[in-house]
Amino acid sequence: MKRFNFLLCLLLLSSCSVQQKQNVYADVKDQMHNLVYQPNEALTEISGLQLVLIKNGQVKFEHAEGFSTITTTGEKLPLTVNHKVRIASISKFVLTMSLMTLIDDGLVDLDEDISQYLGFSLRNPHFPDKKITVRQVLAHVSSIRDNGEYFLPLGENYQRFFDTDEYAESKNHFASTEKQGPGEYFMYANLNFGLIAGVIENVSGLRMDRFVKQVLFDPLELDVSFNACDFYQKQYSNLATLYRRGEGGYVWDAQGPWIPQVDGHSISCFYGGDKYSRTTKPDQSMLADYQLGSNPTLFSPQGGLRASAKDLATLMKVFIGENDKHVISKKTLSSMLEPVWQYDKALKNGHTGGESALDDVSAVNLKTTYGLSTHIIDLKNWGLTQHSQKYYGHMGEAYGLLGQFWFDPITGDGVIALITGLGEDPAKPASKTPLYAIEEEILILSLKALNHL
Repeated sequence: MKRFNFLLCLLLLSSCSVQQKQNVYADVKDQMHNLVYQPNEALTEISGLQLVLIKNGQVKFEHAEGFSTITTTGEKLPLTVNHKVRIASISKFVLTMSLMTLIDDGLVDLDEDISQYLGFSLRNPHFPDKKITVRQVLAHVSSIRDNGEYFLPLGENYQRFFDTDEYAESKNHFASTEKQGPGEYFMYANLNFGLIAGVIENVSGLRMDRFVKQVLFDPLELDVSFNACDFYQKQYSNLATLYRRGEGGYVWDAQGPWIPQVDGHSISCFYGGDKYSRTTKPDQSMLADYQLGSNPTLFSPQGGLRASAKDLATLMKVFIGENDKHVISKKTLSSMLEPVWQYDKALKNGHTGGESALDDVSAVNLKTTYGLSTHIIDLKNWGLTQHSQKYYGHMGEAYGLLGQFWFDPITGDGVIALITGLGEDPAKPASKTPLYAIEEEILILSLKALNHL
């Protein structure tokens, strides 16, 4: 009888646990629905949201709300968790994962002069005696600066960004201020990842987009790509459009129409390439003459990966799940998460606002610790937890996308949130953290859900 009562209690507890989880799932779905379809109640109007939650290394929740694209007849097609979107700077984290395979193979040394992998000498002309290493480039302490330009079209050579003898303006891509030489100062720069793509092409003998596919995407059975035209075979049916309301760019009009920003009715395979309608087979024959390492910015290594939140969950599980594919060694993966740079208030050794303007106080302390293309945050410092809890990952922002990719390697928990369109400037509403208010709201609801799963 006692055994029967004990088993009954276990059954009741299990039933309650299942019901509790179902309630959590339903609540998150309701909140996501309201964020998309109740714009007057949302902090920032959004056109779509993909969300995946991972608990103890396992995907426990995945859902999408909103629309993936607006057809030429005005129909809004529903967004799913399988739709690929241009994930912006989260691409940097994924590209770095692929680079780690070259480190595993002993072909790249993080602390060697990056020049030996580029095919040309890279030196900051203001600090000519200091080498620039692969590690410094990945951690944004390389002294490289974007200066408003970090990618070039086909036929151009990206060495012009760095050849100060041939191009006088290239000096603008290097820090010149005292105590901002290689290894000394953090300044987030997209151009760093043109260099990483250059390393990949020169060392592997493969174009960057093909290399990542070969060493990372194919082994993990992921249908993702830095080349948007790879999705033509499915008539781009799984490729979502990114939107903003207004006239495009940063000209906002909350009452205006949703304007496609990228991957709309026409698709470009690479930066500066011809655009093709979704029903037209793209011509990529011109890439046959591409010289490896000449312009590795072509496929936007800093932000051009097309992937879904569900795809990113597979990549995240390489760190926190059961990694039976073993595409990268645990030791090498761990090295990505080790801090390379930490902000020191006394030294003022970096710009913590990411890509924001130096005088933008709203973004202060967004980035205070960085690993190898890995943004490290402590939720306690942002006022989101009472006790210290570190999350690792990356964020993304471009063309209407706001992306968050966070995981805790100790608990195995993770959050992947991709906003696919913005109706107004997300910086307008105030927030308690360095995040935009809409990002903060989504992260908070995700953390609360994980606490109850």
